[in-house]
Parts: sequence; C-alpha cells; structure tokens
Amino acid sequence: MVESLQDVLPTLIRRLRRLGTDTVKLEVKSAAGGLPKSTSETLSAFANGDGGVLLLGLDEATGFLPAPGFDAQRIADALARVCHEDMEPPIRDDVEILEFEDALVVGIDVSPLDPTRGPSHLKRKGAYEGSFIRGGDGDRRLTAYEVTQLLANHGQPRDDAEIVSQATIDDLQGARVAALLARLRAKPTRAFADVDDERALIRIGALGVDSRGVVRPTLAGILCLGAYPQQFAPQLFISFVALPGSQLGDSLDDGTRFLDNVTCDGTIPEILETLIAAARRNMRTAAVIHGRGREDRYDYPTEVIRELVVNALLHRDYSAGSRGTQVQVELFPDRLVVKSPGGLYGNVVPSQLGVEEISSTRNAFLAKLLAEIPDSEGMPVSENRGSGLPRVMTRLRRAGMTPPTFDISPGHVHVTVPQHALLDPPTVEWIAALPTAPGLTNEQHIALAQMRSTGTVSNEMLRAWGVDSHAATVALRDLVDRGLALKFGGRRYATYELVDDPERRLDVRVIASGEHRPGVRARRIESELQAVIECVRAGSTTVGTIGEQLGLSYATTTRRVNTLLAQGRLLPTAPPHSRNRTFVIPDQ
Repeated sequence: MVESLQDVLPTLIRRLRRLGTDTVKLEVKSAAGGLPKSTSETLSAFANGDGGVLLLGLDEATGFLPAPGFDAQRIADALARVCHEDMEPPIRDDVEILEFEDALVVGIDVSPLDPTRGPSHLKRKGAYEGSFIRGGDGDRRLTAYEVTQLLANHGQPRDDAEIVSQATIDDLQGARVAALLARLRAKPTRAFADVDDERALIRIGALGVDSRGVVRPTLAGILCLGAYPQQFAPQLFISFVALPGSQLGDSLDDGTRFLDNVTCDGTIPEILETLIAAARRNMRTAAVIHGRGREDRYDYPTEVIRELVVNALLHRDYSAGSRGTQVQVELFPDRLVVKSPGGLYGNVVPSQLGVEEISSTRNAFLAKLLAEIPDSEGMPVSENRGSGLPRVMTRLRRAGMTPPTFDISPGHVHVTVPQHALLDPPTVEWIAALPTAPGLTNEQHIALAQMRSTGTVSNEMLRAWGVDSHAATVALRDLVDRGLALKFGGRRYATYELVDDPERRLDVRVIASGEHRPGVRARRIESELQAVIECVRAGSTTVGTIGEQLGLSYATTTRRVNTLLAQGRLLPTAPPHSRNRTFVIPDQ
C-alpha cells in the first residue's frame, strides 16, 4: 500500500523543524491571509524541476506551527483554481486537506512535468516571463536561454546540421573522409554504394547545401572530419583542469591555482585522445595483482571518463546561444566533474540517468557520424544506443566506486564522480600487502575493501556491486580458506569479517545452516539491511531496482527499506507516493 501525503506529513515537518527552513523539494507558506501571490511561481518551479511538496497553513516564523486564522477549505479551493486555470499546462496533482497537530493544513505533491511539454509557466505572463525553477530554498525565474532549451524539447533540433558558411569541402581532412566513405560503402545497404563522394557525405549529414546551392560542411561534419574545427567554432573544445583544492579558486602556498590546464581541440576523436592523456597524467595509480600479472588502476577508470565526455559532446547544446561555451572537465582531489551546456533533451528525466538505456538524441546528425567515425583505437566513438551512462554505472560498480551524481537544470548538465572509492589506491596497496594476496580476483578485492570499510560483507552486499551470486559465494569461501576472513552464520545468511591478524591462520567453526543459534534471524536481517545500503551506494536507488539486484521480493525489500528509513540510515528524496521517490545514504 502506497503511503499518502497525510502519512508522511509528520516526517516532513520534523525535518523542517530540524533544518529550520524550507528545502529544494519542500516549500511552506503560512497563507493565513489568503493564498500568497508567489504560490504559482512555486508550482511552476516544482513542475520544471524534480517536483516537490507545497504545504500551506504552517508558519515558519513560529517553528512551523499551524498558522492562526488559516482557512483550509478556502485556501484549498484557491490553490486548485490556480493549478487548473492559471498554469500552462494545467497542474493535475491532487490538492489535499491534511490533519496536523489538531489543525488543518493544505498540501500538494507536484509531479515533474513531462519534459516534452515544458516549461510550466504562469499563463498570463507567458513562457519567457512566467517560468520558474527551484534554487536553494526559493524560486527563481528561468533565463531566456533556459526557456528556449525547454521549448526545444517540443521538436528535433537541427543545430548540428547547420551549414558552416565560411567553410568549404577543402576544410575537411582527406584521410578521415576516405576512411568514413570506405566504412559506409562496406555496409549492406546500397545508400552509399551507388553515389559519388559528395552525395554520400550529404546523406550521412557531413555536408549540406546552402541557400545559394553551394555544398559546404555542416557543423557535425566539421567537428568529426575537419582539418581544424576550431577555425570556425573557436569555443567548441574541451577545457581540462586539474585543481589542487576542493573548490575552484583554491591555490597552493606558492599561488598555483592549476596543477594542469589543457585545451583539448581538433576533431572529436582528437579531443578525446588529448583529454584521456591529460586525465591519466594527473591521476594516481595503484597496482592490482592478477595471478602472475598486474594491472594499473587509476583514481577513475579511463573508460568512465571517456563515456562521460562522449556523452557531453554528443548531447550538449550546439545552438547559437551556447556555442561560445565549451565542455569542461575538472579534476579535484576528491571528485571528477564533467560540465556541458544545455539541459536534458527529449523525454529523459534525471531519475532515469544511468538506470535505463535511453536513446533520446538532441544532435541526430552528429550521433550518426560518431557511430561511424573511429577513435584512436579504431572503435566507433559512440554506439548511439543510449548505453553510455548505464555502462558508466556498471564500470564504477566493478571498480567498487561510488556512482555519479547529476546536477540538472534547463541550461546545463553537470556530472560528478566522487572519489569515495572502496578500492582507492591506499586500499589497493593494503590488499596487495596481504600475505596471500597473489591470485585474488576482482570480486575478492571488493569483498576485502568492504570488510575493511564497513567491518562485514555478505553475498548480498557483493551482489549490490554487480557481482554474480555464485561468484560471490566462491570468492568469499576462498577468502576463508586463505585465512583472510571469518564466516559467521549459516550458508544462506552468512556474513564475513576480516581476521584480526591475517598472517595467522585460524580454525573457525562455522555454524551449520540447520543449527539453531540465537540471533541468526537478526544477523540475516542485518545482512540484508547492509546489502540494501550497499545497493543504494552502488547506484540502485528504488525499491524495484534494489529488489531486482539482490533477488529479494518486493515486500521484503520494502520492509528493509522502511526499517532503514526509520533508523535514519537511508533518506527518501520524495514522499512515498511520488513516482520519483528514490533513496540516498545520509553521508552522500
């Protein structure tokens, strides 16, 4: 049974009283003297963002106590009229009269607007003057650029197909063009086999015909095949900076503000090659032993950096309003940040990023070309299948790292990968120093790191990081055989802890699964609770995805999540009945 806004009202208000202020997802207004004029702005802001709850009838000045003189029925009717008559498109979420502390309040849980119908705005002011977004604990008017971005979702942008009026076919690099044509003509389709080079390049979107009938490169063609694309689009490069502090502007004692500062230009494949080289140069490495071989692990897997950058270049806004802004990659001591101009395109919502394979392409011609243009290793730059971010999540889980966070607005997408890694270089070095470390598998590296950081590990906890259940069982059993771990509990609900002294082999009596041992059920439940936490940490943040990852029923997963919520070990991002409800760990 899904909880209502009435069910979660006490929890929401307890949080307000603890914080002493509104939040990005929760707004409170007294409304004792009538419906505030700013109500429509808040409705617009919630609908244009991730949604949120508006509560009327509580007074912030008195610590969110019920407001004297509040007329719940009158305010509920007024709020419903605003939602249905003053907003474009109308807001259809239910307006509710709620009971709280022997008084009545009015609430509405505003759902995010379908991205293809935005922006939500005040009808009388129009989209450019009446559209808002949440900023901190308040509302701000969207800029003209941000409104234009939301309106662009109503159709298919063609900025990447724009003719570069100053360029000619001679500004394309001959070898790159020849390699592309050879690849196209090797396809089973006859679309490129029976036409000349010029017509083939027009069909793939690398060339176009201008208003005078002259064939010239498109923006997509210049970016993929140009001799030097920045001759015509100077800001369409990537800036990479390695920073010494936790914030932009921090400097070393000698005044150094950048440990490295690289302009990555050229074609998109050349940009990628330069960027990856700069990132590797500025990251730490640690050796992971595999049998008789070794692998160098960087602070961040280079595959992750590449996918995030390709995603930024492919899906950024190339309209005139943002063509002066480059993609930025910032490497801090504790995080990696990739920033690109333009919001999400199409019907993609933030909660879907990295969870589902979604193919909604703002730049269709560029996507087509990047699926055919090889990178420095001879592979297509982009598969154009919507699999980039899910692959990032999978790769980070395999590396035992925290999943990325997304800062999404109508005008930008910022992706941050924290360096909260289980397998950070010090942990990798600790594992390598263990007396029986040679031959350990990746699954065992993750298990040892979890035991070192949380004190325990279980089969479910490993599954939360993408490890197959059978592989997890084999890995944990071998750690016991090597004298690195102790096993507690039965076969099904076993947990594992590090041996105090890994150099001393201990004879450990394992409780058989059929034995009755006090606390075994409690240990099983705690194991499942910890597994849910690890699942959220690894990027599965809904009841459905957690249950699927751990092999738990929906009912069991819901019970475990509710227990963690009650204990404060998990926090919800929205009320239980919201379709965008996910869970986060308090320290994240």
